[in-house]
Amino acid sequence: MNTPAISIVMPVFNAGATIAEAIESCLHQTRSSFELIVVLDGCTDASSEIVHSFKDSRIRILARGHRGVTEASIEAVRAARAPLIARMDSDDISHPNRLALQEDFLSSHAQFSAVSGKVRLLNPVGEGMQRYVDWVNSLKNAEDIARGRFVECPVIQPSMMVRRAALDEVSGYRRCEWAEDHDLFLRMLRRKMLIGKVDDLVLSWRDGLGRLTRTHPSYAEEQVWKMKAHHLSLEESVAERGVAICGAGPIGKRLARLLQVQGVQVNGFFEVNPRRVGERISGAEVAGPAEFGKRWRDSTLIGAVGIPGGRETVRKLAVDQGYQEGENFWCCC
Repeated sequence: MNTPAISIVMPVFNAGATIAEAIESCLHQTRSSFELIVVLDGCTDASSEIVHSFKDSRIRILARGHRGVTEASIEAVRAARAPLIARMDSDDISHPNRLALQEDFLSSHAQFSAVSGKVRLLNPVGEGMQRYVDWVNSLKNAEDIARGRFVECPVIQPSMMVRRAALDEVSGYRRCEWAEDHDLFLRMLRRKMLIGKVDDLVLSWRDGLGRLTRTHPSYAEEQVWKMKAHHLSLEESVAERGVAICGAGPIGKRLARLLQVQGVQVNGFFEVNPRRVGERISGAEVAGPAEFGKRWRDSTLIGAVGIPGGRETVRKLAVDQGYQEGENFWCCC
């Protein structure tokens, strides 16, 4: 049996309404050297029957009891035979040129470990998910993706193609108490791996009230911030010099508490609200805007201002004061 160029890995749990369209979008790719590994994760609806109805030798079906998307992803990657792995979800649609565009990118950019592309949101529920997709689409290159790693998950997982060797280097997906995809990207980026982007639509991403980001405890807000604090604490500059946090509101306070749990020294806060200036939060002093760029200068600066436009304001102030984003300054919201 010839080794395929690409392994598409697709975990499936009760996706009877969408799985056929998702599979068809993979089978109709312009690049044909691939295998599609479908992991049936204890489905109790018609998903299994629909998947088995496809008669295409490129499809490999693995069935097991329900253990969740992380375990299904681990099993799918373990079974993959190709040097390139394309992640796919059972309710999304890969655009016909997706595999070709991403394989060509990685073939011509040996220094890159993974590549994504633009995403279109289908059936958005509310405005929050559309804002997130717009933000991800605004990240144009590896530098944008790397510096945005603590703002939100900078890559929409089913839009990604990754080298198997890169996955192996960071031990692939891991069992954790937060989102397995964002955790993976944070580990890759901490290893200085480059995640690129093709300037084309590669995926239609389906929203819905039942999606895991809305229903699973791993994606809850507290877990997101625990994940950010954990991975921030592993940054050398944070561990060695501690942090100064821009924003002494609820977000800054929460992040400070969680960083301290991770053993990080919180040296101080910067805050524009005069009523908070002079207070102490988690044992650290709150300083006013006049002291920004002067106090706690050796600390890693963390932007934690959640109001609209807050990130851009903090970023400009930090850059004007000589901070380097991704080195001694991170935006976290």
